[in-house]
Amino acid sequence: MTDDEKRVHRLLWRAGFGARREEIAERARAGVDATVDALLNPEGEGVDGPGPPLVDGEELDPVGTYGHPQLWWLDRAVRTRHPLLERMTLNWHDHFATRQDEVPSPQLMLDQYATLQAGALGAFRDLARAIAMDGAMQHFLSIVNSSKEEPNENFARELFELFTLGANNGYTEADVRDAARAFTGYTYDFESQQFGWDGTAHDRGRKTVLGRRGPFTPIEIVDAAIDDPRHPEFICTKLWAYHSPRPVSARLLDDLTGVYRDSDTRIAPVLRRILTSDEFYADLDAPDMIKPPFVFVAGMLRLSGGSADDPGLVARLDRMGQLPFYPPNVSGWGSGTDWLSSNALRERFDIARRAFEGSLIDGDIPAESADAALARARGAVGDPWTSTETDAVLADYAESLLAGRTESLPHYYAERQRVLMHLLLTGPDAQVC
Repeated sequence: MTDDEKRVHRLLWRAGFGARREEIAERARAGVDATVDALLNPEGEGVDGPGPPLVDGEELDPVGTYGHPQLWWLDRAVRTRHPLLERMTLNWHDHFATRQDEVPSPQLMLDQYATLQAGALGAFRDLARAIAMDGAMQHFLSIVNSSKEEPNENFARELFELFTLGANNGYTEADVRDAARAFTGYTYDFESQQFGWDGTAHDRGRKTVLGRRGPFTPIEIVDAAIDDPRHPEFICTKLWAYHSPRPVSARLLDDLTGVYRDSDTRIAPVLRRILTSDEFYADLDAPDMIKPPFVFVAGMLRLSGGSADDPGLVARLDRMGQLPFYPPNVSGWGSGTDWLSSNALRERFDIARRAFEGSLIDGDIPAESADAALARARGAVGDPWTSTETDAVLADYAESLLAGRTESLPHYYAERQRVLMHLLLTGPDAQVC
């Protein structure tokens, strides 16, 4: 790859779900800045193709069938034409973590997905306001049926600790208690499955939150947290961490927070600054961001031309540690080496093996040189980036497998292809970006 292609390769993995070599080359010719512009300004249909794949011969049913919400989202990631929008939707799902098993209906989770995607690149203030009113979040953090007699503090606490300011970052227990009073009055009837409002259960008294005093509506509490001077640094650090495993420099963080304030909490200008910064593209020949499991699987399917039609992918994502709509808790998923337990790595290796199982049989691959075999394998899986060390190992394997063999050559030609494709998709270089 050229240097420009390496930059685009990193960009499309960290701000999306990867791309085949031909797309990387095309984007590199346009340039990084133009590619970032395209990512931040998605146009047209969100996904390629006529529709989701069939699963066991049936249409995807994300509301009524177990595991289908995850396959539905995976399919969107595989076929997306708006990779940054889809990736940021996943990132905000981690930030505003909500679990399906603590929500009355899968439809509420799909509605939350739509809310996250609609606000993914807009103003954080608007997104946070929308999430405070989101049905799935209102259930998950006990906003519904919280009354002035017994205000539930769950959402108020996480609003400060996880969503806007950071743990122990300037707010007090008194702030949490008074903020919780503002979120009283929302109701949900489980029999009719209807949300409602009970004004008699809402605490209309004056409250003191983050140095402000007043009767405060829920939206005003959200605004108070976002207007707090500690908020910009918290959210900009979080946005950086979604795109790089390295600590952000003080200089760049100061730049990001300035952009965030000046744009009235808009997310896209901050992402533009991140995705065009020198720090983002540091050490292109030594990638160090471990791909989250969902990103790894979606990217593998994009590179190999696969689809999200295997129900077994749901259990595998779960065992790898990242099942959409089921973050482990309100703090969301981990990152980095959290993804690389021995069990998770075994799943990563096995998922690619199963993808090619039965796809190549003896006689499918002609007699060809080691170089031709490696080129064929690369072409079949999108020609992903590999280091010079990996290139040497792959070339040695392609040459040595047939050395001295005179019998059953059709078997070994096919076997060589299977192993080369598997290594390209699951070897050490494939785990990072």
